[in-house]
Amino acid sequence: MNSLSYRKLELRKVANPMKKYIAIFFVFLFLSFAMNTVSAIAQTKPFSQGFYTMEDFNLYEGSNHTARNTAQYGEGLLIVLDSHGIIQQVIRVKPATQYALVPLLSGYQFIIYGNLQLNFA
Repeated sequence: MNSLSYRKLELRKVANPMKKYIAIFFVFLFLSFAMNTVSAIAQTKPFSQGFYTMEDFNLYEGSNHTARNTAQYGEGLLIVLDSHGIIQQVIRVKPATQYALVPLLSGYQFIIYGNLQLNFA
């Protein structure tokens, strides 16, 4: 066997596993791009008319929160009550706008009135 054919044989032995590794790499690369990724910002559920608590909105005490009306034509009121039923904030909510809420404490309740869809963050 001459040295040239021996080198070809050696290259085939090396090339076949490399082809497998490259193929496996591209399959995993394709799968990683094809998977749906979850955004870093959690999807929030819109809330309509009703009575709610902080737990319903998954809001935490002492943080700055906002309420966004996602309805294009809906208007209404957002009333924030403390644990004793005293009004802390009243917001006349207009279509497609965002509002800052007062700093929330434990036991706060919310009343949403009108034709609107509010997301809380």
